[in-house]
Amino acid sequence: MSSNKIAETATKLSHNTYTKKELAGYLTGLAGQNIIYNIIATGLAFYFQSVIFLPAIAVSLIFALARVWDAINDPMMGSIVDKTRTKWGKCKPYLLFVPAVILITTILPFINGMYAEPNDLHEVTLQDSAAYVDFVESDLTKELEFDGVKYLFVPADGTWDLQKDENGHNLMDEDGNIVKTKVMVYTAEDKAAVTDTALAETVLQEFQNELGFVKKTGGKAAGIIAWAAISYVLWGMTYTIGDIPLWGVTSLMTEDQNDRAKVLTLARAVANVGMIGTLFTMIAPAFQGMFKAKGMDEAHSLQAAYITLAVVMTLFASVLFQFAGISVKEKVSTSNEKTYTIKENFKIMFGNKPFRQILISGILRSPIQLLGIVAMTLIMYYFFNNDIGATLSGDNVIGLLLKIVILVVGLFGGMIGFPLFVPKLINKFEKKSLYNFFTLVGAIPFAFIFIFFMLYRRGTADGLVTWFGMAVLSVLFFMAGASMGSLNVLQSVMIADCVDYEEYNNGIRPDGVFFSGQSFITKLSAGIASLISGAVYAYVGFSDKNIALLNNALINGDNFKTYNDGKFAAALFFLVAVPPAIGMALAAIPTLKYALTDKEHTRILDELVARRAAAAANAPEAEVIETVEAVIDEADGTVEVVEETIEVVEKADEETEE
Repeated sequence: MSSNKIAETATKLSHNTYTKKELAGYLTGLAGQNIIYNIIATGLAFYFQSVIFLPAIAVSLIFALARVWDAINDPMMGSIVDKTRTKWGKCKPYLLFVPAVILITTILPFINGMYAEPNDLHEVTLQDSAAYVDFVESDLTKELEFDGVKYLFVPADGTWDLQKDENGHNLMDEDGNIVKTKVMVYTAEDKAAVTDTALAETVLQEFQNELGFVKKTGGKAAGIIAWAAISYVLWGMTYTIGDIPLWGVTSLMTEDQNDRAKVLTLARAVANVGMIGTLFTMIAPAFQGMFKAKGMDEAHSLQAAYITLAVVMTLFASVLFQFAGISVKEKVSTSNEKTYTIKENFKIMFGNKPFRQILISGILRSPIQLLGIVAMTLIMYYFFNNDIGATLSGDNVIGLLLKIVILVVGLFGGMIGFPLFVPKLINKFEKKSLYNFFTLVGAIPFAFIFIFFMLYRRGTADGLVTWFGMAVLSVLFFMAGASMGSLNVLQSVMIADCVDYEEYNNGIRPDGVFFSGQSFITKLSAGIASLISGAVYAYVGFSDKNIALLNNALINGDNFKTYNDGKFAAALFFLVAVPPAIGMALAAIPTLKYALTDKEHTRILDELVARRAAAAANAPEAEVIETVEAVIDEADGTVEVVEETIEVVEKADEETEE
């Protein structure tokens, strides 16, 4: 055995890591992939319920069943990735070809029929009190409560049916539009006609929202729901095919654990850039005007706007995603690994104690996802009264924007900026200690967010939107975001360590299977967080008709901070604070006695490098490992294994010459 050959190979392997160009390409792809995730995660549920009007129970079942399937599908996909052997490696092939597939499956859920067609073919015809008609209490009358007042709606021509011409077709006006049914509006209490045009039209719009839907039935209804369910599950499956290799490849891009921590830290930070996908719901209505100009009605023009933006944003994000597949190179060879069946991989996942601890901890931390789910609703209602345009045209717009900037800097400074220091912290402190510190200490600022809201300005007209209030919130959100972002980095780094642990013990690198656990944690956490938010919303009545009434009340000058005695505002602050605080505290329990110490992982990683050096040099592996173990025992694991191995081999050659 040539000592020079082993030394050369070991040195090469110990510095076998990614280039700056490869890192930049990987991070670009990650940003694109996360934009796609946020389009679906934050926009699709709203689209299903508020744009194409699927039944709420159907939407709940679709998302719940998808989560159950993810629990099975993610580890299966991880197993498939680990069995992959190509000239590019085992993760790169998927990153090359899956972005185009995800482009299609992301758009498919939006291309669907409308489960309920809004019937907006009504218009107000005002009557004064003397014009009260006898059939106001007939079977034609429809009743609706709006803003605490009950109103009666009566068709002026004695029928709700549209007018027909002599051929039985809908009667058209001179501009080619359907002649609408004229409706008279009365107050139910005194049967007085509503003579205020603006009020009558607002109430009529509410009437059309509540009572003016024509729902699909039979096969058409079943087909629309089936399309929504199948397309969403299909998206989830294809997203998984890209997500698991995208994170799994980080343990194959380098053999240097510091470089690995660096790429995972940057990856977690860049993933937050993908949060621009959360703006999808807010931006889409801006495209509505172009379709209205073509003669489309309110409902269908809004649907067309969402489809258009889904295509534009997904195409852009998919192009970015493609950079990952083009750029990354796998530096850790897996060609000689053993492979296992899916059943065996499930056993490996749960048999690996440190990985099992991280998995359980991540699930317990699920409520942290509420910050992302509720944030857009909180911002839109609490800070902009659900009308950005009106708020930004007010007198104190500069002051308001500066206050919001203070809050945003605090939140994103903590979530994106602080985790960049995690690699330096890892060099100084045990990863287990850092993980438990951020879970336990991170629970404190989350809890204080709600306490501060309840004690300081709950139910007042300006709420927390004061200089003092926003400054305190900024500090609290910075601390909470710093803990959340740091835990995301540590979780990924520790999962990569678990892959090394498994290779050391069983001779395989289950990158795909183990990082499928991270994907599973994210999806399951979102499902659990959705159930929590749904339960809280139902408890306070922040759903369905009440939201429509709230929106109308805000249009008519009400203030969200004081509306309903501030209960809705309190519910939103509760969701972004209390459940996450509880989840963070619980997440520390499984990892208090974490099974893989940094000292042990360093020993394992060094030995793995020596094994690969021996294999690459065609040297007997047992000889190198025996020498390595002797060196580690003698130096108490604090020396560089590869250097000592080379010295021992050279000494043996000198003795042979003597």
